[in-house]
Amino acid sequence: MTGVWVFEDGMVRRADSEAPSRGRGGGGAGGGGAGKVLVHVPSGEVVTSYEVLERRLRELGWERYLNDPCLLQFHQRSTVHLISVPRDFSRLKLVHMYDVVVKTRNVFEVRDAAAAPPP
Repeated sequence: MTGVWVFEDGMVRRADSEAPSRGRGGGGAGGGGAGKVLVHVPSGEVVTSYEVLERRLRELGWERYLNDPCLLQFHQRSTVHLISVPRDFSRLKLVHMYDVVVKTRNVFEVRDAAAAPPP
């Protein structure tokens, strides 16, 4: 039962099994899709690269985990949580953004790109 799980409308589902054609997921940070962005709430900074994401996660005690050729992974020693994102930032999808949001409550959120502050 590994993967990215999303809590939505009182239901739990595996997010990486959702088809992009449903009109909800599939939005990418690198362009295309639903026009969603990941935002660091305390600063209002839009995550535009993995350098930004890693810097913000390190501030929260997250560390890089292993060296996978396909994924960047982060973990926190005080929890069992693991954040996994594709190594190529242009392949970051909405399900990956929500993985970050769920595991860092009140620190990151997904917003419409039009509503987010400029980078």
